[in-house]
Amino acid sequence: MALSLTAREQAFVAQKEAFVEKALEMLGLKRLEEMPDPTKQPPVPLPPILVADYRRLSSECISDIASAYWGQFGAAHFIVLNPDAPGKRTHPLLEMAEQLSDVVPLRFPVDHPMEGHQEAVSRFGAPDGTLKIYDLDTKDGRMGYREQAETSEQFDAHNDGLGYAGAVEAFILYADSVPLWGGYTYFQNVVSLALLLARADPDAFTSLFLPDAITALRPRGKGAIQVSTPVLFMNEQGSPQIFLRVETGEYKIRWRDDCAPLHRAAKFLNEHSRPFSPGSTFANLCRRGAGCIARNGWIVHGRTRFVNGEVRSDTRVLARKWFMTKAEHARYKHVPGMHILSRYAELYPERFGPHALEGHWNYDPETGKNVRKS
Repeated sequence: MALSLTAREQAFVAQKEAFVEKALEMLGLKRLEEMPDPTKQPPVPLPPILVADYRRLSSECISDIASAYWGQFGAAHFIVLNPDAPGKRTHPLLEMAEQLSDVVPLRFPVDHPMEGHQEAVSRFGAPDGTLKIYDLDTKDGRMGYREQAETSEQFDAHNDGLGYAGAVEAFILYADSVPLWGGYTYFQNVVSLALLLARADPDAFTSLFLPDAITALRPRGKGAIQVSTPVLFMNEQGSPQIFLRVETGEYKIRWRDDCAPLHRAAKFLNEHSRPFSPGSTFANLCRRGAGCIARNGWIVHGRTRFVNGEVRSDTRVLARKWFMTKAEHARYKHVPGMHILSRYAELYPERFGPHALEGHWNYDPETGKNVRKS
C-alpha cells in the first residue's frame, strides 16, 4: 500500500531528500547504491582502544577514538589501563572528555539532576559529576529510584535523552566496577539502516519522517513524559538524526497504526536493533576503566542481562555523562518536543514549536497528556 499523506505531512516528510543527501555526504558516499548492506554483515566486537594514561591521552589515542566515533559504527570502545591513578577532575570520564572535545562533540556536558541523588550518594559517596547506573536491589523496599538505576535484566535498544528534545549528541559510559558475568553493551547504526530502507522500500523509509511516527511513554514518577516524534529527521543544526526505542521495562512504545509502510519500517528497525543482530557491534565492559563513547544522534544501544556477585568489586556500576548539541541545551529540561530544523518544525508548531521545547513537563496518566509544570 502506498503512502497517503495530507498536504502538511507531504511538506514535512520532504526533509527526507536532505536527510539522504547529508547522510551520504557524512558517510563519504555519493549515491545510495554505494551504501553497503549492514544486514548482510555479522555482528562484530568493537576492538578496544587502549588508554595508557587517561590524564594524558596520546595523539594516536585521540585520533583512534575520533575515527571510531565518526566511523561506520558510531561508537568507540576504550579501556583505561590506569583507572586508579589520581587525576585533576573528579572522575576519569570527565578528564578524557575534556581532552577529546576538539575532535568529538563533548564540549557541552549536562548536569543531570540525578547525579547527586541521595541513594547514589549513600552507595558511592560524594557526587563526582557523573550519573551512576547500577542494579537497584528493591528487596529492602527502596523503590522509586529507576530514573538513575536499572535492573540487571536486559535493557533493550534506545537512544538516550527522552525528554531532552533530541539534544543529547553523545554520551560516555565508564565502568567503575563490573559484574561477575554478562552485561554486553550493543550498538546499531540506525542511519545506515535507514539508508538501506530508502533504497529497498522508499515508502517505508518516507513513513519514518511522519511527525508522529513513534510515541515513547515513560508513565510514572518525576521522569514521566510522552514524546511523539518522527524516527528520522533533520535536526536544528541541519544534520540527520534518529529517535528510536524498543519497548523495554517501564518504557512503552507505540507506532502510528494507520500506515502500512510504517509497520514495515518498524518491523525492520526493531528486528535489527536486537542484541547481536546483523550489522551491529558490541563491547563487553569487563574491567574497571572500560567504557565507550557513542554517537547518540545516529545509533541506538542496549545491554544484555548481567549477574552481580556478593562483593562491591563484582557489582556492575557505570558512570555516565551526556553531552549536548549546544551550550544552551546543557541545562536540565523535560519536554515533549524535538529540536527539528526550523523550516520543518514550523509546519507543526503545536508539536515542535518553542513552547514544546522549554520548561518542565510531566505526563498525566489520568488525562493521557503532558502538562507543563514550569
